[in-house]
Amino acid sequence: MLDSIIYSINNIMPMFIIVIFGAILGRTGFLGEGFLSVCDKLVFKIALPCMLFVEIASAKSVEFNPRLVGFCIAAVFICLIISIVIVPIFLKDNAKRGAFIQGIYRSNAAIIGLTMAENMFPENGAAVMSTIMSFTVALYNVFAILVLSIYAPSDVKLKPKQLALRVCKTIVANPLIIAIVLALLWKLIGVSLPTVAEKSLNYLANMAMPLALISLGASFKAESLRGRFRLALISSALKTIVVPAATVLCAIPLGFRGVELGSIFILFGGPVAVSSYIMAKQMKSDHELAAQILLISTLMSVFTLLAGTLILKQTGLI
Repeated sequence: MLDSIIYSINNIMPMFIIVIFGAILGRTGFLGEGFLSVCDKLVFKIALPCMLFVEIASAKSVEFNPRLVGFCIAAVFICLIISIVIVPIFLKDNAKRGAFIQGIYRSNAAIIGLTMAENMFPENGAAVMSTIMSFTVALYNVFAILVLSIYAPSDVKLKPKQLALRVCKTIVANPLIIAIVLALLWKLIGVSLPTVAEKSLNYLANMAMPLALISLGASFKAESLRGRFRLALISSALKTIVVPAATVLCAIPLGFRGVELGSIFILFGGPVAVSSYIMAKQMKSDHELAAQILLISTLMSVFTLLAGTLILKQTGLI
């Protein structure tokens, strides 16, 4: 039991210590809005893509697992469908519907997910998570556009042609998807990365997690919890407790264990993606609700990820 507790703390708490450190830097004014804006662009457009490329292109022991990828795709799709069917019954405000639904199914796989996977499974965790992300990142973005468009105000609601163009543009122009596709193509070629290229990319990749976590913490503002706390709390509880519990319980009878089951738990148990707030704002959804879900789900995930990892480790499933 003690070993499981130590394992869980060692693999999860360092991430959130850096987030807290970022929050302190932001609260004291050490990091300004200008820095955070540039930092987010640097992480999303350069550091994270480099990290994904290196993890996939240089992975030696990870093969494409269609069963694992298929399960994750199906789980994301089912989670979205259930949300679209049930949420509108209880929530009548269209602007809140889009933000609420996005907060349930969309996970922060690129930042929290990759970091956790690498910490929990140093040998191949990040590579397995990167492979899953090559499909789920595209799904998250496509579904976000569809959901936010369905529940958007009439003046920004996209027509079918506009919607199709927006979806295509989002996929083709997403730096993370581009990096994953290029890495998979490089992997298919079967050539090792030149040492100079691998070291250079690693220097850039190593910036991704610290900068992303610091920026995540520095961007948090306690004032943003006002006004929509109850809805944000419900969405966050569904995201960090109900969805991962249901997904893992479905995965266990199918035989998923070790790094596979751990990756499933991390993917569905993490907080909502930071980009959910940005897209909600662009599509004139309730971006304040989206911001609150982002904040609360991140805070809740400190405890839920720790508890979930402890349970899975103690039961010998990972």
